[in-house]
Amino acid sequence: MTAVEVSARLEERLDRLDAAVAEIAAELRRQREERERWRELSADLAPVARSALESVSRELDELSGEVDLSDLVGFLEDLARALPALRAGLAGLQAFSELAAEVSGLGRPALESLTARLAELDEKGYFAFAKAGLGVVDNVVTSFSEEDVRALGDNVVLILETIKEMTQPEVMTMLRRTVHTVREDQAAPAPPPSLVSLLREMRDPQVRRGLARVLDMLRSAAPPLDTESTDDHRRSEHGDHDDRRT
Repeated sequence: MTAVEVSARLEERLDRLDAAVAEIAAELRRQREERERWRELSADLAPVARSALESVSRELDELSGEVDLSDLVGFLEDLARALPALRAGLAGLQAFSELAAEVSGLGRPALESLTARLAELDEKGYFAFAKAGLGVVDNVVTSFSEEDVRALGDNVVLILETIKEMTQPEVMTMLRRTVHTVREDQAAPAPPPSLVSLLREMRDPQVRRGLARVLDMLRSAAPPLDTESTDDHRRSEHGDHDDRRT
């Protein structure tokens, strides 16, 4: 072995030794810093622990006149007996928490759908219409007395039957034609017809049927006559006919 090889091996061993010494020094330094931290922590916690122990001692001294060892033992026994009930209560609470989480997960889409539906109704004007309808109801309530409402309740069946009859197709068609005729007359008023033209119109069967309906409406709108006045009217008519014959 040459001197050069021996020198290289010595340098290699010296390098390893230096690395090991440096590692040992770093570990010692780390341990010293750790001890310093624990010492500082102990110094900081010592007053706090001392104060806590003093507070606990005072509380125990105050409770010593009211609570003794037998009370503590009894409390621990009651707590041990109640452990199954506490465990069952905790299990029920956990099940209720899971159910609440599931219901919350299901209720969120429903709430979002309801919110979207309400927004759509608001855009269409349902809420504005309801607000205006409340104003109409308020006007109706303030305009009618209790007696009027009671009378309306007594005649509500007759009113509904009348509305039912008015909504029949033939009645609605007649009203529509009448409104259309009145509008045409107002838009372009025509000169009053002559008596001859009216007599000419009487030859139309449709006109005669309409006139008969109007007469029936007028007859039904008139109040009923008394029997005596009706008999007197008939006797007077017969008397007039007899005088004309003579």
